[in-house]
Amino acid sequence: MIEMPKLSKPPAGDGGPRWFQIAVALSMVLSAVAALVSSIRTSAAMSSLVEQNARLVRAGSTPILQWDISNANAQGEPQLSFSIENAGTGPARVVWMELRYKQQPLKSARDLLQRQNKELGLELKSAGNTMTGSIAGEVVVAGRSRTLFRWLRPKDDNPGGQRLWEAVDAAREHLAPEACYCSVFDECWTSRFDGELPRAVPACEAKGRVNLNS
Repeated sequence: MIEMPKLSKPPAGDGGPRWFQIAVALSMVLSAVAALVSSIRTSAAMSSLVEQNARLVRAGSTPILQWDISNANAQGEPQLSFSIENAGTGPARVVWMELRYKQQPLKSARDLLQRQNKELGLELKSAGNTMTGSIAGEVVVAGRSRTLFRWLRPKDDNPGGQRLWEAVDAAREHLAPEACYCSVFDECWTSRFDGELPRAVPACEAKGRVNLNS
């Protein structure tokens, strides 16, 4: 806080002509006004700087989850894979993650296999080597991904498994993922991974949601 200059009356019989004393008094008033204006501008600049710093901190700590689904791995082999990647700048605390197939929530990725198995009438006891994982309640660091399902296409000696793999591959277009996650500042968003921006919400409410588990 800038201290305002104190105005004092010149001593009697001292100080020369009256116009000079008035000029001195006016100069002191102008100095006080200039100091006040400077103080206001400094305060406004500091407030703007604090706000900008807060924005920078949030920008450097904002998670953005992305849904990745593919039917081939890096080597070009036929492989089904579902994963979640944090493409943001801060860690994401995933409160819930729901995956629906034809509007019906799946309890796990293997649930999708069982439904397709039943639709095909295969009654396979084993579809081959599959890997599943869960994400609800986990923290995904920026730049990292979490695989939820991975299944390499069965070999030719497992024709039933191949048919099931192809059915699950075709079912991918009917999958609808949705998740709610929060930043380290407890700012939360929901996303349907449909190309739209995540929607800000006051908090992530998991009640009534069917979390995708392994």
